[in-house]
Amino acid sequence: MDILLVDDDPIVILLQKKLMEKAGISHQIISFNNGEEVLEFFEKKDSGNKYLMFLDINMPGLSGWEVLDELESIEIPFELRVIIITSSIEDSDRLKAKSYERVVDFWVKPFSLQDFANLKTEFNL
Repeated sequence: MDILLVDDDPIVILLQKKLMEKAGISHQIISFNNGEEVLEFFEKKDSGNKYLMFLDINMPGLSGWEVLDELESIEIPFELRVIIITSSIEDSDRLKAKSYERVVDFWVKPFSLQDFANLKTEFNL
């Protein structure tokens, strides 16, 4: 399973990578600065691949919500699970995230080493 990080803040991406490293998660990590880049990445992928995507919902250009909407509107030939990452503490965002089949969790920034240790256990990473 490859791990995809989608966030417009390079500091958040760096923090996620460091915390994954400290938690012992050694899967390939691919990062994207916006929603458009990750959608282009998916256009080139074949069946059989598995991805866990950390998706920021508040980004310039395509928001995380728009990325999810686009992924819902097309048929993708691979397994994709999404963890929403956000600084939003709004219940409406948490409820909206539950409406997407691929969303498996909702994390509020900042993250901790324990978050990634739990992730390693939950997804057998």
